[in-house]
Amino acid sequence: MAHGSLSQFKATLERKKAREDKRRKTFESGNQYFKVLDEQTEYNFPELSEVELETVKQNIRDRLQTQKKKEQFIVISIVVFLVLIIVYLAV
Repeated sequence: MAHGSLSQFKATLERKKAREDKRRKTFESGNQYFKVLDEQTEYNFPELSEVELETVKQNIRDRLQTQKKKEQFIVISIVVFLVLIIVYLAV
């Protein structure tokens, strides 16, 4: 170390070791991330008839199409707004 003292270097090493210890405590135990279950998770979804299933599918399609139209409107509005600003600044 050309410009620092030995005590500063030692303090830096201690801080680095403290950070590593803290990280190791958090990440090495492994059980803090998820819980491993030996049994398979059961879901209690209702049984739907073919007609009900088609109705649900159509509702999902309709919602997605509506959301897509809203997003397209927002994007087009932003583009038009930016073009107007560019034209205004160019004139």
